[in-house]
Amino acid sequence: MKKILTGVCLFIAACNQPAETHETKAPLRMVPPTKDSAKAALKTLAFDSKTDLVCGMPVRAGVSDTLHYKGRLYGFCAPECKEEFLKDPKQFLTQNDKK
Repeated sequence: MKKILTGVCLFIAACNQPAETHETKAPLRMVPPTKDSAKAALKTLAFDSKTDLVCGMPVRAGVSDTLHYKGRLYGFCAPECKEEFLKDPKQFLTQNDKK
């Protein structure tokens, strides 16, 4: 009985919703981010290291790639630095801890 009553209530609620028409809705357009907006977004992130762990470049100077590793966020000046880091993360993290 509860299932029937629940079904009837859901049906009534659905029927009371206003009808959607194509004229009232504006079409959605996906706008890709620009390079400037992407760079601005990267500057707002809180990185766990102030420098690129591979080349030592300051992260505030510019980040072109990021990586979440063991719950931490690292920034890299170039995809090549990120790739190098991924080959042996412990090496770079140990070097960073010594500094």
